[in-house]
Amino acid sequence: MSEIIRFAIVGFGSIGRRHAELICKNEAAELVAIIDTATVKSILWSNIPQFSSLHDFFRSKIATDVVVIASPNGLHAEHALEAINYNCHILIEKPLALTVLDARKIKQKALDVGLKIFPVVQNRCSPSSIWIKDLIDSRMLGEIFIVQ
Repeated sequence: MSEIIRFAIVGFGSIGRRHAELICKNEAAELVAIIDTATVKSILWSNIPQFSSLHDFFRSKIATDVVVIASPNGLHAEHALEAINYNCHILIEKPLALTVLDARKIKQKALDVGLKIFPVVQNRCSPSSIWIKDLIDSRMLGEIFIVQ
């Protein structure tokens, strides 16, 4: 694939910054905008357009393929639905939404318009997650009643 994939990130805390770093290291990707209510003052990101809301970003009409949602959990559904309204694929940190109803709305809306949703659930393949899952599946720990 020779086309550059254009990303905007909403939520520029530590997770959003990590996504930005990875996007900038990938020759097939371009970071086109940062959306956060706080101004990003780092010189590293000074050449990237910044917006205080998704609404303001989409009004700018900057071409974007994927919106990375790394905002506070309670805003994930709202941001996802808004990005889908603007015909953007979504890469969304967990949780997808705070309610099953909102998760279903996101899924259905994306399906209706042919967009992709990429939830980030990075721990499912970690060595420690695989190890504990194997222990549970083998019943080596006995019957599990609660996990916290």
